[in-house]
Amino acid sequence: MGFGVWTALLYGGALTGLDAVVAPLPHWQNPVVQVAAALAIVFHPFVLYAGLLGVAVWAYRRRLRNLTVGVVLAVGLGWGGYELVKFLVQRPRPTDTLSDLITSSGWSYPSGHMVATITAALVVVSVTTTTRQPRGVIEFLRYLGVALVLLVALDRWLLHAHFLSDIVGGFMLGGFTASLALTITRVHMQPARPTKAAAAASDKPKRCAIVVNPTKIPDWAAFRRHVEFACSESGWTPMFLETSVDDPGRSMTRSAVEAGVDLVMVAGGDGTVRVVCSELSGTGVPVGLLPSGTGNLLARNLGVPLDESEALDVVLHGRVDSIDLVELTIDDADHPEHIAVMAGMGLDARIMSGTDDGLKKIIGPAAYVVAAGDAANLPSFDVTVSLDGAEPMERHAGLVMVGNVGSLQGNLQLLPDARFDDGKLDLFVASPASVADWLRITTSVLLPGKEASEIDRGQGSEVLIETSEPVEYQLDGDAAGECRKLHARIVPKTLNVMVPEKR
Repeated sequence: MGFGVWTALLYGGALTGLDAVVAPLPHWQNPVVQVAAALAIVFHPFVLYAGLLGVAVWAYRRRLRNLTVGVVLAVGLGWGGYELVKFLVQRPRPTDTLSDLITSSGWSYPSGHMVATITAALVVVSVTTTTRQPRGVIEFLRYLGVALVLLVALDRWLLHAHFLSDIVGGFMLGGFTASLALTITRVHMQPARPTKAAAAASDKPKRCAIVVNPTKIPDWAAFRRHVEFACSESGWTPMFLETSVDDPGRSMTRSAVEAGVDLVMVAGGDGTVRVVCSELSGTGVPVGLLPSGTGNLLARNLGVPLDESEALDVVLHGRVDSIDLVELTIDDADHPEHIAVMAGMGLDARIMSGTDDGLKKIIGPAAYVVAAGDAANLPSFDVTVSLDGAEPMERHAGLVMVGNVGSLQGNLQLLPDARFDDGKLDLFVASPASVADWLRITTSVLLPGKEASEIDRGQGSEVLIETSEPVEYQLDGDAAGECRKLHARIVPKTLNVMVPEKR
């Protein structure tokens, strides 16, 4: 490690000659010194690190999870590493530094300004690479980053805030910690170049459609650029189809299938995913999930990464698997619905309908917890449940759920026996009589041990749920209104979906 060698040379006195090269003595009357003092505040580590944390928030909202973690880790390693080395070395500042300069306090080695500046420069380059900015933009920002690093180095030297060895040490430490953080989180700093595999794939072009719910994409231009680049690299020709308020994706998916595409990607919340999966059921055209909502329950259960870049890799380079869907007939509807995750009546539907969309954008899944507090106070309902034609079960229930998969957010296993390819649907009925019963049911679901007596479970191929009065219901996390009868049956292995090579 270069930084370790440099620090050892400093201890051994080998850098004394370098540190003898000093700038003219700074005086406040000198305009250059005044400008340098102002720049020292503008590029103070606190300012740069705060800006980088803002970048992390920006990346998180755009589903760039790896980049988010990489930026936070780079800040933590850079700041923490600097403070640790400074404490261990305890090298005094140059004696002729301006005594009242707030950016020249504390120990001298390494330069904290340089650590933060090189960290910020590498992160910005990584952001432009991850978001697939044009090569010209990336190159411009690279040169700008180099110029700013040199400017900050010159600034620290002119102010006599550091010895030259401090500045070089800060450069090395910042480069090491930022590179380590971005490497650990698999964030690339080099723009990708066309590969032989991509060139070969382009000789046999394939077509894909991307059904997008634009309300779930915070940066449409960056998202489209990212997808187009990934498709081009893998030999795919993409077509983008946006959903609307009147059509959550049905006609778009049908159009894609009629156009003969080889793959349909879906970028949206659980509701958009449900509609696209329903339309692709039985067609043989695989669906690729680009998680863009709050829940992303199907993606979680299939092991599809929530990071946009990694999800794209799974969609374009993963393997095809076949999964079940659950066909639902609501009341006496002429056409059935399909779900890939869960449908429910009662509490969960009330939570979905009571969750504020604006709050979901701000605090994410925690918004459901806020809505659950109000929904839990609503009364239970009388329900009759018939599983595979067996003797009906009558309950005064607060929640009835039918599921194809079992894992919810936070890896909560509501239906631990549910499998997306076992040819069975899973039933969950909760029948509380009081708040204490709800607490017992919740504890039973969250913690291992004896299951609460207020819970009934079952598995089968078909279930009929009937209530004495209209009850709110939800389909894959979307509130869908009220109904009195819900008939569900499993449709085995009817949907092809792209999943990771190893689950």
